[in-house]
Amino acid sequence: MRAALSLVLFLGFLGSADAYTVKDARGTEFEFSEPPRVATVMPAVTESVFALGAGDLLLADSVFCSYPEEAKTKPKVGSFLNPDYEKIAELKPDVFILPTLSDDRIESRLKKLGIKCFFLNSEGLENISKDIILLGDLLRRRQEAARIARNIESATVKTQDGRRAMFMFGNMAAGKGSFIGGIMEVCGLKNCCDSIGKPWPVPSREFIIAANPQIVFVEYASESDKLYLEAFYKSDPVWSSTDAVKNDAVCFMPRNIVTIPSYRIMETISLMRDFCKKTK
Repeated sequence: MRAALSLVLFLGFLGSADAYTVKDARGTEFEFSEPPRVATVMPAVTESVFALGAGDLLLADSVFCSYPEEAKTKPKVGSFLNPDYEKIAELKPDVFILPTLSDDRIESRLKKLGIKCFFLNSEGLENISKDIILLGDLLRRRQEAARIARNIESATVKTQDGRRAMFMFGNMAAGKGSFIGGIMEVCGLKNCCDSIGKPWPVPSREFIIAANPQIVFVEYASESDKLYLEAFYKSDPVWSSTDAVKNDAVCFMPRNIVTIPSYRIMETISLMRDFCKKTK
């Protein structure tokens, strides 16, 4: 009897030897015996999970997740604004990964389904590598996460430029507190929209004239969209009056690499720096 009890205790010890605990961005502690199966409606999380080599642990993602190619094959559970709770309940992931500023109703619905919610940091360039580390802890890919975080740190060493700049997404601009605003700062540019005091302001035409940016970055969705925007910036009376348009310092950048705050910001930074050098 005593020998049998000892064996049970020993096996129990072995079973818990691999147990590990992690904390999310809100400080909530979780314990796992093995890396959990996860789901998300955040394209940045999907990209990062694959970059960590943990794509097999991603059970489902958002309808907007298209990178890498493997992400397209994952079951879709709606979007951040409209999660598909029926599909989520059917798949039953161990953990659902969300941004810390998520609507409390999403967390409440997921918890009712018996699904843990793991929160990442709020938007900001400085939080991208922090989130990579959190995901590395959660999925037991710490070495991979540390490597990517070091690469991001190297890529975000500030360079000098000094020109007045704007980054446009339709009528909306990247402002102070946005991750793109952080990239502009890393590139040594003076973001004209910082003075507005919002992460994603809609600058008035009067503001654009007064700011007179010397370099402008413009997001486009498709090649036809790019052609339209190129013609628009040259013909619009406000934009065509800016130094950026006059000096051919307008850079059109594809949506798929400038709208998602993942490790791929390194590519965004590289493209922006190359354009800055080209137009000096």
